[in-house]
Amino acid sequence: MLVDQIILEYPKVLAIVRQYAETDLGKQLVLAIEPSSDINEVKRRLDEVSEAKTMIERYDSAPMTGVLDLSESLKRARVGSTLSIEELLRVVSLVMAIAENQRFIRKVRQLELPCVAMSHFFDELVPLHHLKQEIDKCIDVKGYVYDDASEELASVRSKLAINQKRINEKMEGMLRSEANRLTDTIITIRNNRLVLPVKAEYKNSFRGIIHDQSASRETVFIEPEGCVELNNSIQTLYFQEIAAVERILARLSGLVMEDYQPLANNFAILTDLDVIFAKAKYAIAISATRPEITTDEIMLLNSRHPLIPKETVVANTIRFHKYRTIIITGPNTGGKTVALKTLGLLSAMVQAGLLIPVDELSKTVVFANIFADIGDEQSIEQSLSTFSSHISKIISIFRNLSTHSLILLDELGVGTDPKEGASLAISILEEIRNQDVFTMVTTHYPELKVYAFDKDDVVNASVEFNIDTLQPTYRLQIGTPGTSNALEIASRLGLDDKIVKHAREVSLSFDTDTSDIIKKLERQSIELNREIDEYRNAKHLLEKKNTELEETIAASRKAQNQAAIDLEKAKVKIIEDTKNDAVALIKELDEMKKSEKFKEHELARLKHVVKQLGSESLSLQKINSHPIYAGDIVNVIPYQKQGIVMKSLSGGKFEVQMGILTSTFNESELEFVKKDTIDGSKNKVTVSRFTMSKLELDLRGCRYEEAMTMLDKYIDDCLVNNLEFGHIIHGYGTGALRKGVLEYVKKHPQIKSFRAGGMNEGGAGVTVVNFK
Repeated sequence: MLVDQIILEYPKVLAIVRQYAETDLGKQLVLAIEPSSDINEVKRRLDEVSEAKTMIERYDSAPMTGVLDLSESLKRARVGSTLSIEELLRVVSLVMAIAENQRFIRKVRQLELPCVAMSHFFDELVPLHHLKQEIDKCIDVKGYVYDDASEELASVRSKLAINQKRINEKMEGMLRSEANRLTDTIITIRNNRLVLPVKAEYKNSFRGIIHDQSASRETVFIEPEGCVELNNSIQTLYFQEIAAVERILARLSGLVMEDYQPLANNFAILTDLDVIFAKAKYAIAISATRPEITTDEIMLLNSRHPLIPKETVVANTIRFHKYRTIIITGPNTGGKTVALKTLGLLSAMVQAGLLIPVDELSKTVVFANIFADIGDEQSIEQSLSTFSSHISKIISIFRNLSTHSLILLDELGVGTDPKEGASLAISILEEIRNQDVFTMVTTHYPELKVYAFDKDDVVNASVEFNIDTLQPTYRLQIGTPGTSNALEIASRLGLDDKIVKHAREVSLSFDTDTSDIIKKLERQSIELNREIDEYRNAKHLLEKKNTELEETIAASRKAQNQAAIDLEKAKVKIIEDTKNDAVALIKELDEMKKSEKFKEHELARLKHVVKQLGSESLSLQKINSHPIYAGDIVNVIPYQKQGIVMKSLSGGKFEVQMGILTSTFNESELEFVKKDTIDGSKNKVTVSRFTMSKLELDLRGCRYEEAMTMLDKYIDDCLVNNLEFGHIIHGYGTGALRKGVLEYVKKHPQIKSFRAGGMNEGGAGVTVVNFK
């Protein structure tokens, strides 16, 4: 693929991306990134960077600490060379980086971040814990080889320590005995041997070997004769130590050689990841997005040149749709060349796998080649050499041209007679139109404006100029031809009106009718472009809100599903805990039955506790704050039953009657329902029937066994709630239920007495029991 990289300033972008790479090799590879013309390759690259960008924004970047350049070290290990301690520590560092990246991808997947395109990098990493363990057993993090790295090294260092201790003791003794002949009381080293600092006048009387003397010549460094043999032994042991360490390093290097392939692959993968995440970090820095790759449509929404500071860059929408050629006209320094470079540079960046500074929903294509003839130097003299240079470049473009390429031409036809230049420019454009390519050109020739109006697949464009401030706005307006505004500018700058008027009369560049038509079309196009921009902005905002809504709905459903899962887990735990409590209570019950101090009311209490397991009541709150007065019908929150307030007590308490049960409650336990209906001066009291922990039990219609079970439960509830009496409704019938009830109450130890019901209590169809 051919790309005019220097003209488009593509290397400058790579130099910035390089700053975001963390590894030395990664920095080198960034500078070597080339655009690709393979659409699948481009899509893959963009997918990788998009996912990396999301990972950084929602979690973190892949850890690259410890990924040091091992290229040469691995090559040496592969051919059997012995690696240095530093190189082996770099291998350990790489293995640790592999483990860190495997932990990283596990966290990414746990967070459910997109990692389809990136997964294969992490999945192909091979953990080499065994290699790290072997090296760690021999070498510490500071590069010291452990004594026990081999038996040989341990033996040598043991002997070395003994000899060093002996020579130190001997030297220290001489420091004391020969103190008057020494310049200092220290042991020093010269030529890797222990020596003493002897005064120069005693050098001939001090027996030993002279190794050095001080700069002042007042001190000579002498190895005492009695220490020579020990120093020789120590030197021999030093050489043996070096050899032992070398054999250890050779063994470890052999292990590295065995794992050469996975090490090389891991190093390559981590370097590739460093490049991808460098691209992603750059994308975040310039607020870049991933454009959609199409086959025939370019729509770069609010595109920005990445090398112009964010504070000053002007965003422009560049679009190719039904037209394949855009002709930009307008004043100098208005931004025409920037528009060319923006299109070319962003196209090269996309094909290199870089996200580009455009708005979401942008689209672009993958070009076969990107050609550019852009001259940055503006000169008042157009020589033949300049014209020849442009023509030579265009000839080169035609020689290498292929379909689906992008051609960028600045000041087409410039440098010669305007009429000939315009004719040549039109002829060149005609040839380009037949090649199925995308083209953007800039020009000052008015003939090209008419040419664009005459062709369906060519469109005019201009860079906006503010005539009031006499300054360009740098905004690209596709569909609107540009004007030089020379006469208007001259008039506003103060040129005599007479001269300006005469200039308009003698203007030969365009006939009046054509000029008026173009200006009318320009006004209509500006208005249409404004409406289109408003529509696009509204559409973009709507699509963005729709996307956010879909994400919110998805997140809500996910949270709902998780809540259901958590609830099910909690339910299972509660059931399990309840079963355990029940087992404990049964065990306690068995122990109580065996005890001599067994009491029936304790049995009733335990039965009640078992029946309540897993049926904890909800914590209910008042739903209104209506004041409560005597005579109001209220809801008793703890019982979720209605009652009548009989009277108001001190301390915010109320006496409430529920059926035949009257009790006292705090105002916080009551909520207003309605005012009671009044008949005369007395409140009507409605007696309601209770089920659990109430004063009556209705057994009518029940079979005998069922009735006895209900009776047993009812008596237990009454005892637990400390009721003084209870009513058991068994009816008349055959008398079987009444007989069973009487037998039960006679034998129950906690029933003090019992009687048949009175006239207003149901007569013989009811048995009233009194508890102890």
